[in-house]
Amino acid sequence: MTETKHHKAWWAPVAHFAAHTVVGTLIFLIIGSVAVGLSLLIRFLETVGIPTFTLQVISFLEHTITVVDAVLYLVYLGITGYRAVREMLE
Repeated sequence: MTETKHHKAWWAPVAHFAAHTVVGTLIFLIIGSVAVGLSLLIRFLETVGIPTFTLQVISFLEHTITVVDAVLYLVYLGITGYRAVREMLE
């Protein structure tokens, strides 16, 4: 029995990378919008007279969400890019 290796189209790794990048970007934007919402909430709460400590806690959460979201997005893009290159070299 002869074993044949199935070759993918040259554009398949590029299409996979593009699809993963689009989905990852959408998830990044959805999570990032929560941080933007917290920022808007802080501005509103400042006008209402909420204590400074409470505003600082919410601001800390906003910054944490933004940084973690960005770092995980970059890690995801790096892993996806690595997998695309590996797939191209197969």
